[in-house]
Parts: sequence; C-alpha cells; structure tokens
Amino acid sequence: MDGTGILVVKASITALPGAWIALGTCDNVRFPSINRDDVARVLALEALSDVPEIKARVAHRAVTSPRVMRTLFAVVVLAECLAALLLVAGSGLLMLSATGFVSQECVLLVALTGAAAFTGVSASFLIGGKWFYCWYGEFGQQTHLLATLWGLATLIVLLI
Repeated sequence: MDGTGILVVKASITALPGAWIALGTCDNVRFPSINRDDVARVLALEALSDVPEIKARVAHRAVTSPRVMRTLFAVVVLAECLAALLLVAGSGLLMLSATGFVSQECVLLVALTGAAAFTGVSASFLIGGKWFYCWYGEFGQQTHLLATLWGLATLIVLLI
C-alpha cells in the first residue's frame, strides 16, 4: 500500500475512537444526570454496600460532597471533549495530509496527542475505579479496559 493509502487508514482508525468519545461527551453535556449519578454512586463507594468489612477499611476514600462530585464530573467531561476534538481534528488532518495539503509530521502530532488523551481518559477511569472499588459492584470496568486497549492500539497504528 502506498503512503496515501496508509494515511487514509490511519485517518479512519483515528476517527473511530474520536466519534465514540464525542458521542459520549455530547451525552454527558446534554444529559449529564445519566452518567453523573452513576459516578456519584461510584465515588460514594456504593459498590461495597454488600461487603461492609471492606467498605469500613476504605471508607476514607468515599467522596460524598455534591460540589466535589460535580467538579470531578466537569473535569472528566472537559478531558473527554479535548480528546474528542484532538482525535477528530487529527483524523481530518490525516486525510488532508493524504492529499498533500498538510505536513505529515504536524498532523501526526495532533492525532497522537488525541489518541494519548483518549487512552489517558480511559486509563484514568480504570485507576479511579480501582481506588473507589467500583469493580466490586454492578459498574465493572470492562468498557474502560476495552477503551484503554483501543487507545493503545490507535497509538501503535499511528506510530508505525
């Protein structure tokens, strides 16, 4: 495959997580209570309600302040928004680079930064989920793990 074809493939692969996180971000902005309420339950350690002996050991980690929770949620939404913008911009710029209108080095930096931001957001959810024991309950971590792996795969594709 020639260089143009490779750039088109990289643009497509970059667009997919960009579209996914952009949709999630739009939902978090338009319907914040859907995810914000689940985040509040995770931060309050509700997943540990059935295992009081473990909850007692880590109860100091609980965040129950509505103000702190809203602030954390807003930071997450901003990080998601930044990742979405960088991925979508990186994908579009990779397409332009395939046509020769834009320098490939600069474009690749935007796409890589977007993929790193996407991976960072997803990995942060894994780390936060571990800290707040959300894997003990119904919330799980599968989506965040898969998104982290998706971000890493996107980074690898962009680097080769």
